[in-house]
Amino acid sequence: MMLGTLRGALWVPDWPVAAAIASSLALPESPVAVCDTKVRAASPAARKLGVRQGDTRRKALSLVPDLLIVPRDDERDMKVFAGVLDAIDDHVASTVILRPGLVTFGAQAPARLAGGLDELASALISSVAEQAEESQVGYGCGLLTSILAARKGATVPAEKTESFLAPFPLEAVLVAAGTETIRKDWTETIDTLQSLGIRTVGQLADLDHGQVASRFGLIGTILWRLCRGADHAVPQTTAPAGEIAVRRHAEGIANEEQATFFAKALSDELAQKLGQRMQVCGQLTVGARFSNGAEKSRTWSVDGAHRARDITDRVRWQISGWLDQRREHPLGELIHLELVATDLSSAGSHQPSLWGDRKRGREQAQRSVLRIQGMLGDSSVQSVKLTGGRSPDSVAEFENWHATSEQKSPEKPWVGAIPKPWPSVVFPTPPRVVLSCKCGGALYVGEEIELACLGCENPRPVSLSLVGGKKPDSSYAHAACYYSSKVQVWNHAGPWNVSGRWWARDAYRRAYLQLGVEGPAALVYRSGSSWFLEGIYS
Repeated sequence: MMLGTLRGALWVPDWPVAAAIASSLALPESPVAVCDTKVRAASPAARKLGVRQGDTRRKALSLVPDLLIVPRDDERDMKVFAGVLDAIDDHVASTVILRPGLVTFGAQAPARLAGGLDELASALISSVAEQAEESQVGYGCGLLTSILAARKGATVPAEKTESFLAPFPLEAVLVAAGTETIRKDWTETIDTLQSLGIRTVGQLADLDHGQVASRFGLIGTILWRLCRGADHAVPQTTAPAGEIAVRRHAEGIANEEQATFFAKALSDELAQKLGQRMQVCGQLTVGARFSNGAEKSRTWSVDGAHRARDITDRVRWQISGWLDQRREHPLGELIHLELVATDLSSAGSHQPSLWGDRKRGREQAQRSVLRIQGMLGDSSVQSVKLTGGRSPDSVAEFENWHATSEQKSPEKPWVGAIPKPWPSVVFPTPPRVVLSCKCGGALYVGEEIELACLGCENPRPVSLSLVGGKKPDSSYAHAACYYSSKVQVWNHAGPWNVSGRWWARDAYRRAYLQLGVEGPAALVYRSGSSWFLEGIYS
């Protein structure tokens, strides 16, 4: 097993909450959750009351009515994290920021200077604690091992790397994703692997690399190497340039608005150079010089990013953190900025999976649909949405494509629903039918929800026939393919009473029967004084 170099990772749990507390938006002992549409981080007090990462805002508030909701703010997270990075600089010369709250670093050199791994961990934790933050440090061979070790506050010896990683669920690899874009790409590949029965880190590590690479391309190779405790960098078939750099002088930037425009211009230039060379970068180093003579440099893990937006966000966060006037020692005005893209790889090295690039297909379809809606209106393109219900005709409804209406779960129990299985064909306009009793009379449903027939003590259906209208529609024509003439009824189940929408003009009350007949079985219902054919079990 080819292991990576010994790395360390420093992790501050629930960093978005810690940043909100440091920004005086919440109290440390209060139940707090940082949310956008879902809970991104929760304080210990909130977790004790049941709030979990990934919960919807509504669910979190239902669990803890007095929960303090703080809006998600990536820029705030980075600004506050700048102080933590300064504390780390006293002990580690070079760090790589995966995201605010998590950094990694080469452990061998700083550990020798500190007197050992444990001594280095204690020094880092103490320095970060001075910023009023609790942190954990871990060591291991390779990026994934070090991050997971930090979450346990452990040191993983090289010979125990395989046994340490193997039990983790495959989703644990996502902690090493540096951007939301890469996280989504990795998630798609992980979903495919799980559907094939690969559910743990150890199971993926046991696969042959050639088979993984041929089916899942560069992403599969990265995930496989991470699961085996290897370094994150993927060997290249060619030898690209070691780095791509852009740099620019400034007249003097002192506020965040100016920094944002400056960062975007330089990020666009770097993204253009990456695009011209058809390459993506794994790491981005942001270097800056300030008017008081200070020089700062940070390295971000961007995991194959090449878009200007991915680069701009990180540059803007970093500059804002440096320029934050709330810090004790402001650096003055920004006069020089340099961006260096390293860990380069070919942009074409990502291969679609064996079943095709599903993400690209969805994006292309979405663009086409939105263009049609823009020309013809929102209702010009509709899709079927499963909503659940008590009868087959109520389980689905049409909605405008990409509508944001409230989603109803079709799996929830529906009290009083017709027993399943339900028919595979449901008619949009149920044709009228005649259901005859064994005595020759017409069947109906009595007040006690039982089959009844005038003058018959033991009513039982024996035949079913369609009632043709003046202008037969498509539903009638489809039903006539199976029941063109009177068909014999062998057995039946029911009736079941179903009623709904009592408060509206379209209120209904029906009594359903399942019929075993010549040909496919049928589902019929009684409404008013008539029987209707709801669907067939073809």
